[in-house]
Amino acid sequence: MSKKLVTHTNNCLTIRSLLIRSLYKAGSGHPGSSLSLIEMLYHIYRFEKNFKLILSKGHGVPGQYAVMKFFNQIDDKNFYNLRKINSKAQGHPDRRNFKKIDASTGALGQGLSIAIGYAIAQEYQKKDGYVYCILGDGELQEGQIWESLMFLNSKYLKKLIIIVDHNKFQNEDLISKTLPMPMIEKKWQSFGFKVFKIDGHNLNSLDQAIKKVKNTKKPSVIIADTIKGKGISFMENSGHWHSAKITDEFYIKAMKELNDKKK
Repeated sequence: MSKKLVTHTNNCLTIRSLLIRSLYKAGSGHPGSSLSLIEMLYHIYRFEKNFKLILSKGHGVPGQYAVMKFFNQIDDKNFYNLRKINSKAQGHPDRRNFKKIDASTGALGQGLSIAIGYAIAQEYQKKDGYVYCILGDGELQEGQIWESLMFLNSKYLKKLIIIVDHNKFQNEDLISKTLPMPMIEKKWQSFGFKVFKIDGHNLNSLDQAIKKVKNTKKPSVIIADTIKGKGISFMENSGHWHSAKITDEFYIKAMKELNDKKK
């Protein structure tokens, strides 16, 4: 592993530590769904300029706050008062509260429509910067998503980059046990999309896939295979940690594990 990649990997571990600390202090939130997002959020904040980010799976916003904290875009007072009354860092994104929160989301299925509007505006106003939309895989069961894909099939938007956080869970159980959605790739392809399937925790793969989307002159999607609860062994692939409270015992255990992984 190159020295540069080690640095980025350690940065993601630091972000996960920030995330766990904020959720521990909050006494509630969505650890598993936030942990699966870290690499893709880190890549966007680290390497993109003038971007818009629509986190359609809004319950993962503690992960976005943690990345913002790492890059000094949120203050301690709000970050460590996650989900508290009068804190700007609420449990779902609120665009009124932070400059880099571009849409208020939480009702699943709506974010892609918002992102399409932003992408149209970017092109019409001839602005630089890409519009990113991160969807949950369970969220793909919402009909509004597929209405958006029909629109995108007829109007290619070169400024729009769609990433699916494919962690195979929805709420507290596997998608395959809740409402199975087989052949996700073929579903997107049937709407005319070019599909790039990658390891969503591999920063090099993310970088290459995003570059390919930017150079593909047709609607495209990145399906990022991820692990719910990534980085903390007892949270990984566990529906329990969708929204479980992090107690003193689990906080100490999680922080030690993350610290021990740093190179």
